[in-house]
Amino acid sequence: MDKVGPEFFETMVETVGVGVAIYGADGRYRYVNGAYADLLGTDRAALVGIPVCEVAVDLDPARFDGYWDSFADGETRTAETEHRHGGQTVPVATVTTRHRIDGTPYNFGTVKDISERKAREREVNRQNERLDSFAGVVAHDLRNPLNVAQNYLELLRDDVDREEAALVESALGRMETLIDDLLTLAREGESISETESVSLHEAATVAWGSTRSPGADLTVDGDATIAADGARLRQLLENLFGNAVEHGSTSPHREADDAADRDEGVSVRVGPLAEGFYVADDGPGIPEDQHAEVFDPGHSTDDDGTGFGLAIVREIAEAHGWDIRVTDAEDGGARFEVTGVSRAE
Repeated sequence: MDKVGPEFFETMVETVGVGVAIYGADGRYRYVNGAYADLLGTDRAALVGIPVCEVAVDLDPARFDGYWDSFADGETRTAETEHRHGGQTVPVATVTTRHRIDGTPYNFGTVKDISERKAREREVNRQNERLDSFAGVVAHDLRNPLNVAQNYLELLRDDVDREEAALVESALGRMETLIDDLLTLAREGESISETESVSLHEAATVAWGSTRSPGADLTVDGDATIAADGARLRQLLENLFGNAVEHGSTSPHREADDAADRDEGVSVRVGPLAEGFYVADDGPGIPEDQHAEVFDPGHSTDDDGTGFGLAIVREIAEAHGWDIRVTDAEDGGARFEVTGVSRAE
């Protein structure tokens, strides 16, 4: 086997495509590659020998010794921070590993420019703020006349006994539901910055308790602990449960003429997947030609539905960075699969 010399390794580091920096116990750069120097708009000679704390903005010079001593041999840490040099600041993702060479410890770091991702995140946040503000204004402007109409309807009921009054009440109630769903749709799509460890079994059980489902039943297979925004995960499950209950009575083997029996006999099952979880029911299912559009706002197969329930589900999933799709369940109903979900310890 041919021996590989230092020149080979230096060539590999120079062509790896990301910034590489090495520093020792004194906190000064011993080596940087061209990609790292280019990232900071300078050259390698300007960086080698200067303190890493002058570049990595999160490293406090007064606490560097404690930071250095906290590393174990072979340990790897990841971080998102900013590196600054010569008036130029760049958001970066770093991977730092402690290695020893001839018994001497060094920190080897790879540094990747994440400016584009951070810019997209800022734009998404600005859009979320504008959308939330718009939704709030619209909801306020709609609720005022709606409340006035509902109040006058109550007064008219004392003097007018006609079935048209019930129709007006139903229409006003639908308007109120639409306003609530529009607000939820706008707000649930906001990006999620913090997650917690959430038991899928517990979240499903709590969500089922908030679902109007007399006669229906829920089965949760096993359990999984996932990283999620607990409140929004429960909202996602509530909407999926509500969708199953709402459409369950349309199954060929389940006919319900009375509205109180619409959800009688519907069975819903929740379980973990390798990278996520599923929610399935034994209802009529969703035609394959509607799988692509079922999450679109306003899409509904029920005359009484607003068509925002599954759109909200997709917004919550995407806010987490998850993917969601609908397919056929084993019992012939609908099966929603949420993937890209991180497991929590």
